[in-house]
Amino acid sequence: MKRIIALLLCLCAGFALAACGGGEQEGAKAANKPIIIKLATQHPIEHMAHKAAERIKARVAKETEGRIEVKIYPANQLGDASQVYEEVIRGSIDAAHITVPESFDARLGAGFLPYIARDYDQIRKIFDKNAFLPKEMAKMHDKLGVKFFSYFGEGFIGVGSVVPLENVTEPGKEKGIMLRVPGLDVFKFGAEELGFRTSSLPYADTYSALQTGVVKGWLGGPPNLNYLGFRDVIKYYYQYNVNFESTQYVMNKKKFMSLSESDRKIVEDAFVDEGQQSFLMAESEDQMYRKKLEEAGVKVTVLTTQELENCAAYVRDHAWKRLEANLTPELLNGIKASY
Repeated sequence: MKRIIALLLCLCAGFALAACGGGEQEGAKAANKPIIIKLATQHPIEHMAHKAAERIKARVAKETEGRIEVKIYPANQLGDASQVYEEVIRGSIDAAHITVPESFDARLGAGFLPYIARDYDQIRKIFDKNAFLPKEMAKMHDKLGVKFFSYFGEGFIGVGSVVPLENVTEPGKEKGIMLRVPGLDVFKFGAEELGFRTSSLPYADTYSALQTGVVKGWLGGPPNLNYLGFRDVIKYYYQYNVNFESTQYVMNKKKFMSLSESDRKIVEDAFVDEGQQSFLMAESEDQMYRKKLEEAGVKVTVLTTQELENCAAYVRDHAWKRLEANLTPELLNGIKASY
């Protein structure tokens, strides 16, 4: 009888271990519940990025036959980008679509390099999933316990101003105004090398600074932001393409690896495909909002391909050298070799 009882206890223990060893996905299957992926974003529900998140949610649900559910938390509901990224590292937030902070590694902000691309033909090459920069970005995130999926393009950044600029197409020559720029060297150095005097004001103070003449122009937004937030105060918009507005799709690596191999592929493909498609959507949005700016009475200047190439070559030669300390020559040279 003792031997029979001992044998039964061993069998029970074996079944218990087998049940525990299947990971999160097996546990969810046993409970007949979907795996939840909490996706935090910084975008409002009106933004094209939120529509992309909805498509990811629908695709993952369909292709996993309901095994995985993406739950979206838009508009910084779970915290700002810095807070969210830290929580993704810890695993308390599963995935995010955010501007990744540079606090853990300055190179994580390389996507904002001045003239990282001249135009959309180049930006699609630079941010292609198999290109140098996304592969390097994946390595950086991996060291932090994060899975990188893709960049998400949101538009080329230009200059909105209340007065016309001087020497518009001549990089390095004085532009005649004080320009508001974000407080990061990748924005400041690019604008300075183009020929602007700069002031690093908070975004929230920019509108009033333009109204009162503290600055005469601002840099930091694609055409959509210039139209939605500044069309009543700016009179001119110049499509310099000096920086590119981009965000990133990332996920906690442990959470990602807890999925089955087939479901990992479904999730990754859903994020990557939306990221790659975003550059076409961003180009279309840039064109649409430049037209809206013109309809609102703003004079829009679009530089030619050759004019953009001249600006890009000059700024890369001068501004990138000033950024080597943080972004490393190896990373910058690898990006240059991608053109």
